Amino acid sequence: MINVDDLRLFIRVSETGNISASARLINLTPASASAAIKRLERQLGSQLFARSTRSLRLTQAGEDFLRYCVQSTQLLDEGISNLKRGHEELSGEIHLGAPSDLGRDRLDEGLEPFRHKHPQIRVIMHLSDGIQDLYRNQIDLVLRYGLLRDSNLIAMKLCDNDRVVCASPDYLARAGKPESFESLGQHNCICFYRNGTIYNDWRITHQGKEKVVNVSGDRAADDGALVRKWVLQGHGIAYKSRLEIESDLEAGRLVDVFPSAQSEQLPLYVVYPDRKYQPSRLQALIQFLQQSFKTD
Repeated sequence: MINVDDLRLFIRVSETGNISASARLINLTPASASAAIKRLERQLGSQLFARSTRSLRLTQAGEDFLRYCVQSTQLLDEGISNLKRGHEELSGEIHLGAPSDLGRDRLDEGLEPFRHKHPQIRVIMHLSDGIQDLYRNQIDLVLRYGLLRDSNLIAMKLCDNDRVVCASPDYLARAGKPESFESLGQHNCICFYRNGTIYNDWRITHQGKEKVVNVSGDRAADDGALVRKWVLQGHGIAYKSRLEIESDLEAGRLVDVFPSAQSEQLPLYVVYPDRKYQPSRLQALIQFLQQSFKTD
């Protein structure tokens, strides 16, 4: 029989990349922890870690096994918690990933009814504009824009969304409103980096024709919230998700520069691991997100 404590140790070591450090976290000696990992590998008949004198990293088998370990220990913890609490109310932790701008503004505020309804659930938010690895980072759910590529995950569409070429009234008064989409090349455009790649080819469809313009400017960032801050301050023009600047457009803090054009479509999805048994607290949050982002 595989020891559950060995599985928990395996998860710890995959996070830290260090057996000795993981052992100290759970009051084990390094020798005991090393023996437990070797015992688990022997029982599974697979090498979970590639070892060298200076590093420890997951093998492909370890990467594949990790997600099942995380799921099984989470379900076990929830089952124990429910038995102890007599199924009175949902409890436990949910690790929720989201784009930085969406998470800091709309999502954080929108989660308040869920927090109020389920006070024993602690939602831990992981905000990043990069692609978050749900298994390695032990994230339960993540909100993502665009289509899903990982077949090991499930994506549920929350709402439609598009990009908006936007600027502050101050910037447009000072620099003038672009006369055409192509003229964006003569403006200071605030660009966004994602996973080390700059997003500076902006696309719209106007009168049935797709147009692409390569833009540039004096600043760029891999954080969507910082890009939003700069455009609100009047430093230039940005190409932002409508969901992230909807309140700014309604309040007049930002202006849709090309309101009649069709911009890139960027639907919002909630993404989570494909597993047979979904913890009740995750089911509750998924249903809440569906209702929260539901549109007519």
